[in-house]
Amino acid sequence: MSLQHTFSTGMIWEPLYQWQIPAHPVEVQLFRSQPVRRLKFLHHFGASALFSPMTHSRFEHTIGVWSLMAHFCPDELHLRVAALLHDIGHLPFSHAVERTLGYDHHLHTERLILNGTIADILTEHGISPAAIVSILHQDSPLTNKTPLMGLDHLDSFLRDTYYAGQQQLPPSELVRQLRLRGNYIEANEETAAALVHAVVEDHRIFLSPPFLAMDALLAKAAAHHCESNPGMRELLPSLVDHELMQELLGSTNPVAKDIMHVLMYEPHRIQIMNEPVKGSIEVNIRKIYKKQPLIGDKPASEASFQCAVKLAELDSLSATYFFTI
Repeated sequence: MSLQHTFSTGMIWEPLYQWQIPAHPVEVQLFRSQPVRRLKFLHHFGASALFSPMTHSRFEHTIGVWSLMAHFCPDELHLRVAALLHDIGHLPFSHAVERTLGYDHHLHTERLILNGTIADILTEHGISPAAIVSILHQDSPLTNKTPLMGLDHLDSFLRDTYYAGQQQLPPSELVRQLRLRGNYIEANEETAAALVHAVVEDHRIFLSPPFLAMDALLAKAAAHHCESNPGMRELLPSLVDHELMQELLGSTNPVAKDIMHVLMYEPHRIQIMNEPVKGSIEVNIRKIYKKQPLIGDKPASEASFQCAVKLAELDSLSATYFFTI
């Protein structure tokens, strides 16, 4: 079972999609490596995991994306390895503190692939670390810069809405009705509608004010802690969630310590406003992943009126909020 994740048999069970995938020896070594295992201790949904049922990890997401790649592209080892390694540069609580502290997890991922344990494993198996990094920069079935959906976003949308109880079709049924057309997910109209529903509902969750507030306040706490502790900025990318929580709970900076206490034990104290007050944090919603599958050779919003109407709901989510405690 995936909950045991020791990879001792070389077969990996993915419970969300209910399939078992054979792993190559290089993949088994990578899954067992510290940079990949570390993802087990990072919440995929950021600081909102402290008050919501969305507690799945970056590791579970990684196995999901890798299994999707192995399912759709079984003979493309480089793509499978890129899917396995695509998130190893994430900071504690995923995206929560990244922007505030001036980090780029993509660059950190590249450094981890090109040097150290990961590079040694890849080289041992005749795989160029630089070739894997190159895939992460290209449009591929993993991800792309178009509005069309790749496998990374597919897993996020399905996994998030599954744990929130917001899916229309069980993920294990939905993925078996999908195909790849080049780099993009293709579906029939009914399946595309269920997938677009997951896209929109996932946005409603992670762009809701309470979820945004948790990340914004955690970022503020981390920034204050770093100001009081020289060298912490360099250490922080290697931490896991519980280590950052302990740092902040024990911080000599009173602002950081108080915020972390509220996030963990008194989230009801968080105030959400539409106008600024003294000391409030402003959050502008700008980034919306308006991803969609293909229906035949057309984007879902062009081929299906139902999909177009549902995706248009994302436009109403742009907003500005102010948070304080």
